[in-house]
Amino acid sequence: MSKTVMNPEERRRELLACAMKLFAEEGYDNVSVRAVARAAGVAPGLAYHYFDSKEKMFAEAIEDYARRCAESICELLDDNNLSLDEKLEQALELGASDDYPHAAYFHAEGHGALHDRLSLAMCEAVRPHLRAALEDDAASRGATAPDADELAAIMTYGAVGLASGPGLPDEAAIKAARRYLCALLAEFRSAGTVD
Repeated sequence: MSKTVMNPEERRRELLACAMKLFAEEGYDNVSVRAVARAAGVAPGLAYHYFDSKEKMFAEAIEDYARRCAESICELLDDNNLSLDEKLEQALELGASDDYPHAAYFHAEGHGALHDRLSLAMCEAVRPHLRAALEDDAASRGATAPDADELAAIMTYGAVGLASGPGLPDEAAIKAARRYLCALLAEFRSAGTVD
């Protein structure tokens, strides 16, 4: 039987995806680095080469999963064919959907800390893209955006806070997030200094 030689970064991503799947299906306590290696079809030593402990593997799996979940929002925020208002509206809709792999695991009762950890990691992935979208919007109006990073943080973390939690997101939370994001955006636009 011949072995598949894979680019190290590709192999790492494959192990992380496999780890996330196992953690979501079987729970953290029931998964080992060896089990992930077995499921991925690699030797345990190779898995330990990338991750020296289950804790490190889990932390990196969460970070990788958050980046993958945030990809569509980041791509949307980077789309130069949409206005900032359109980007925010569509990003809010995408973020509020439960159409993510393993969503049931992160929303399960007793997994609040894991959900919060995932939400924070997603915010960190989205924030620089939102900052860039805010800066682009200001530049298109001939204005500066000195507080774009701070506003991106407030908008990102605030929207997640309004849309996360037991029974959320619901339509009222989405409506509130939309209203407050619009108010923040209006303030940002009126405060921008014209060049």
